[in-house]
Amino acid sequence: MKYHRQLSTTLLSLVFCITAHAQHKIIWEITVSDTAEQRILYRQINNVLAAAPNTKIEVVFHGNAVYTLLKDTGYYKVYIIDLHKKGVVFGVCNNSLKNRKIETSRVMPEAIIVPIAILEIVKKQEAGWSYIKAG
Repeated sequence: MKYHRQLSTTLLSLVFCITAHAQHKIIWEITVSDTAEQRILYRQINNVLAAAPNTKIEVVFHGNAVYTLLKDTGYYKVYIIDLHKKGVVFGVCNNSLKNRKIETSRVMPEAIIVPIAILEIVKKQEAGWSYIKAG
């Protein structure tokens, strides 16, 4: 009986440790270029990082949101650069760039180009990432 109690206590401690140290992984999707919606997104990301600094975050921009990640357009470059320094990955959809005839050389160096935004999101979800739609 003592052995079972000790085993139960050990297992509960192990489960608690794993849960307490679990790393959150979040993928956000944004399709709008609306600056008010984007401001909310950046605030939410900062809130998450303040509460759980080790959270892995990727934000995928497609549709009209791709203009946000261009060197010569976009309103919140300072926010993007700051979040990038904190480890946030910014992905821009290559299909959306092609559809708008935007050269990839115009994309900010803080962003990665993903072939297809939706497929990037699906791959992350299959790998256990939580999905959030912004905007």
